[in-house]
Amino acid sequence: MGTRMTSRQHKALYQAMKSAARARKIKLSAQHDLYKKESPYFYHAFWWPEEFASGRIGMSLDITVKYHRFDELQYGILRPGEEPHFTDKLRANSGMLCDASFPRMIRHFDFDGTDAAMPGLCEDLLDFLQDYCAEFLTMVEETYGDLDGYYIANRETMPRLAGLAFLDRGDAAGAAECFSQPNMDGENSTWWVRVETEEQRQRAIASGTYLYECPEYTAVHRHRRDQFWDYATALKNGLEWTPDRAMFGLLPEERRAGAPGR
Repeated sequence: MGTRMTSRQHKALYQAMKSAARARKIKLSAQHDLYKKESPYFYHAFWWPEEFASGRIGMSLDITVKYHRFDELQYGILRPGEEPHFTDKLRANSGMLCDASFPRMIRHFDFDGTDAAMPGLCEDLLDFLQDYCAEFLTMVEETYGDLDGYYIANRETMPRLAGLAFLDRGDAAGAAECFSQPNMDGENSTWWVRVETEEQRQRAIASGTYLYECPEYTAVHRHRRDQFWDYATALKNGLEWTPDRAMFGLLPEERRAGAPGR
């Protein structure tokens, strides 16, 4: 069994990481997010120390390398008409923006448990992250051409990212096919949206969106995966993507090819 860091050690390691990250012009949040925007990419890593023993410590890592423009693209699908200020901190932490994290990994680094070893641990971790991201992008460029090509080639396991890549290339039909895949269920998150007008209520009923009615209010239970598919379908059919279409779904006639644009 290894040893877990104390609260004091966690604070000391955070301060050491803050200094190391600042020297490399990398931002650090209090939630242990390291992030940097370097067009066209956005780099993000959540890090957390695990047990240490025998001069080694494990670090849990969630690493992301993505096109930062995918954040604006995804937000425009889920919240059309809204224009938030896309700060780097928002890109690193918002669940509304594009999640492209690799599977969580644990990597081990030299660490003897002392405060004096913390700056070296931070430098080693930052070196690893830099090398990992660089090697990934080199592989992508040599094998797939670019990140769009990587996602599209792996669309069976990454349908949301592949769909966004097709949209990035102007291919709405390819995106719709990805967003309709059964494993888009894995991208499913839902929220309640209040119905304010009778037109919205009728749209929700016609689109097949789940409608919840009680004496106090009426709301829809909107699935994120359905929004992606509806967006690509609307784009393919020349429809304007409005807040009502995003929140309450497409009408059957709007889902048919050649539907009118308004």
